[in-house]
Amino acid sequence: MTTTDPRPPGTVATVVGFLVAGVLAGVAWAWLAEPLRYTVVRVDDRSGLSADEVAASAAFGVLLTYVWVSALAAALWSAFATWRWGREGGTLVIVRTALGAAAAAFVAWGVGVLLGPPTPEVGSRPAGAEVSARLEIDAYGILLVWPVAALLALILVAWLTLPREPAEELRAVEHA
Repeated sequence: MTTTDPRPPGTVATVVGFLVAGVLAGVAWAWLAEPLRYTVVRVDDRSGLSADEVAASAAFGVLLTYVWVSALAAALWSAFATWRWGREGGTLVIVRTALGAAAAAFVAWGVGVLLGPPTPEVGSRPAGAEVSARLEIDAYGILLVWPVAALLALILVAWLTLPREPAEELRAVEHA
């Protein structure tokens, strides 16, 4: 007795590939991002962390690094997966690309936070010492970079590689 797999070829490979791309992008984000640097401030018996405007601009740089690393990883894997397994077409190719990319966004975020600097603490550090902040994403819409870049790459590869109907056949259908 033979059973047929209801999933077209490449569904599992596409999603697993996105998850691996998410791990790699998270590692790249943790390695490339320049986190916010706090300065230890001590006044009398109290202590805390402070950041000036220049240092605070690094928070935007962390987000920007996540965006370009994510867009690159999503577009590259989506382009390859579409070229390799997307020829069967259909809605499933779009759905698996979008869902795989969305899952990869969360994987990249989690891996980046896990591998990045720990939560900053004053501890016994002297006044004036610098402490790195954790990598954070506080604008959750940035996670949509993965599915958007992946779907744009899918559209581009499909447009460039999938067969098209000849113009004569299209005109004949329009006249009928």
